[in-house]
Amino acid sequence: MKKLPIGTQDFSILREDDYLYVDKTEHIFKLVENGRIYFLSRPRRFGKSLLISTIEELFKCNKKLFEDLYIYNKWDWTKPYPVLSLDLSGSEESENIHDFLNDILEEASEDFNVELKRITLNKKFKELIKKVSLKTGEKVVVLIDKYDDPIIKNLKNPEIAEKIRNTLNSFYKALKESDSYIKFLFLTGISKFSNVSIFSALNNPDDITLSQDFSTICGYTQDELQSNFSSHIENLIEKQGLTEEETLNYIKFWYDGYSWNGVDKVYNPFSTLKLFKENSFDTHWFETGTPKFLTDFSYNIETILEPVDTIKSDFDDFDPLNISQNALLFQTGYLTIKNVDENKMPPIYRLNIPNFEVRRAFFNNLVSEFSNVSINDLMKYRKIFWESVLEGDEETIKEIVGDYLAPIPNILRSKEEKYYHALIFRWLLSMGFNIHCEVLTYSGRVDAVIEKNNKIIIIEFKQDNERSIDEMIKESLQQIEDRKYEIPYKGKTIIRMAIVFSKEKIGCKIEKDIF
Repeated sequence: MKKLPIGTQDFSILREDDYLYVDKTEHIFKLVENGRIYFLSRPRRFGKSLLISTIEELFKCNKKLFEDLYIYNKWDWTKPYPVLSLDLSGSEESENIHDFLNDILEEASEDFNVELKRITLNKKFKELIKKVSLKTGEKVVVLIDKYDDPIIKNLKNPEIAEKIRNTLNSFYKALKESDSYIKFLFLTGISKFSNVSIFSALNNPDDITLSQDFSTICGYTQDELQSNFSSHIENLIEKQGLTEEETLNYIKFWYDGYSWNGVDKVYNPFSTLKLFKENSFDTHWFETGTPKFLTDFSYNIETILEPVDTIKSDFDDFDPLNISQNALLFQTGYLTIKNVDENKMPPIYRLNIPNFEVRRAFFNNLVSEFSNVSINDLMKYRKIFWESVLEGDEETIKEIVGDYLAPIPNILRSKEEKYYHALIFRWLLSMGFNIHCEVLTYSGRVDAVIEKNNKIIIIEFKQDNERSIDEMIKESLQQIEDRKYEIPYKGKTIIRMAIVFSKEKIGCKIEKDIF
């Protein structure tokens, strides 16, 4: 088995030290053959930096590194180009972006032994590109990794993020003004800030984020997984004691499902590597970076629990002063494109959580942020909740719901029903229940439905500080009966349940029935 390149993003190290490399050079060849200025957005830990490093070594004509790869017999290895590779991921979470960018330019100038005399960032960047081109006699390849990282790190501070964006706006403008000296330009990032200068006016880059041709440029396809990791899959089969079919199904269930065109799906590369390294199914990708941004912003939990429809323009204009929930969750990898309806005008993109890893980690994290119930106690609460429902133990249901909500300060609590609806959803989903929200029936929408062991729990939520608990419970159960929410579940055991909130009180009522 070849070594797994966990944490290694340098293409030369991968090839020289015989690490496993999934060949993406066919995509790179298409890029170079069909254009010269590109932008690609992908979530963190999805192979963007390795892609940049591969392109760098290719233009430097380090032929030996590409032996046995797709591009080996298709590239002109006789004409190397100077490469300016800039990585913006090292910026601090502060507004002092000027010094950071200035240091990057100074280090690059030292690599090419050219002296920079200009003062402003814009002019210094243009000076660097021009002098490197004139000194080498070739146009320059400019590669910028994580171009948006300084903004992303400050999204919770919109004013600082806006100042950084303005600085980057001037900085990247130098690229447009240096077009005659640039051979090839490739930028990667998480988000597309369309009003940063690189995305407007001259030299608007070809955004290949949602391109059909480059949908699998990062991540592993099913074929790539099985052909490149066959030995590791065999090892996992042995360690887990599963059949080959069971193992492949588990890997797909946990880590597959990412798509940028609604058709081609890829596995999360970091999680896949960690899986084979540790022979353990776990939330590997989610735990490599802080997910705290999920609690820094206000969002509607119901649109995350179930598929949500949006249009392409939602992805094209990411504004730190007016953050779109759909764009934030899509571009950071917590939602992905499940399908695209091209028959609508404009086309409709359906988004949903990509796989079990993200679903599990996403909601477990949110529960731990808002509750004193630890993740380790969730399974205990799951058992108590389910047994209490089956036994009609309403007092225990009220007690454990109260335990979950108690740590939330009153000042943070909303008076809206959907707030409590969202919190209970998040809690039940984190416990592993097969739960659906806003289930559409012919006579209305059911707040929540839990399915388990041929049993169906139909739940209605109510919240009203002016009405009594008993009044809201009666209305909830009557609504379930009047609108005949049970009809889609004919033949199964039906349990009707009302969970209501009034001021500091929680109410619960359970009714059992056989449809």
